[in-house]
Amino acid sequence: MRQDNEICIQRIRFFFHFFEKGNWLPSEKPPLDDIIKVKKVSSKAVRNLNKFLTSRLERIATMMELLTEAHDDWAITGKKDYILMETETYDFNDSIKILQEQGFDASEFNLKVEYTRKWGIL
Repeated sequence: MRQDNEICIQRIRFFFHFFEKGNWLPSEKPPLDDIIKVKKVSSKAVRNLNKFLTSRLERIATMMELLTEAHDDWAITGKKDYILMETETYDFNDSIKILQEQGFDASEFNLKVEYTRKWGIL
């Protein structure tokens, strides 16, 4: 969106899901699959989930830090399975650029952009 746009308000929402890695390789299996609806959960499965969640939560925290350092007007909400960051005062292109420059892939978060008219007819 153009910075000088006077017609629309851009609302961006980042969803950082705890249990989703993004792109799983064909040889990889999500660690939660070895725990949910399994009759005999092994200690190895729990340790694998621990490793995955530790890594995943660290990446989420780093993405949050990068975005809050770049812009200070975020509403950040913790949900059961994800963290939600949203703002109406920052361009989504700038936020994606910051994350990509630090090596984050678009599959590591869900981004939703909504536009609302400020006034009149488009």
